[in-house]
Amino acid sequence: MDRPNRADTVKVQEITAIELPLRCVSNGYLSGGCSCDQSIPMRAVAAAWGRERELGRRQAGFFHFAWHGGVWLGYGLQDGRIRGVYCPRHSSQRDQRSFATGAPEIAPPAEIALSA
Repeated sequence: MDRPNRADTVKVQEITAIELPLRCVSNGYLSGGCSCDQSIPMRAVAAAWGRERELGRRQAGFFHFAWHGGVWLGYGLQDGRIRGVYCPRHSSQRDQRSFATGAPEIAPPAEIALSA
């Protein structure tokens, strides 16, 4: 097996936390399954939480954001850090459980009137 050259080693060392993926925090405890293997680049989540904060959000909490055609659920902290994320599938399941129990942490989606 070839050893990595010095340039390869430097590239690995240059990776920052903002470039690392954040994995879905769902651990399958309600379905008897395994932890979720879906992940998202930290910079995508940080950008979404940054937009929330630019719009005046100052308290910690959940926030929805779109990425690659799916709606993710993140949890941002008051100091700007990210606590974790749920992938689109687990975000939807979590929202359904929250609505069923009347949890006020996430507003239900607005109803849309359709006309023929």
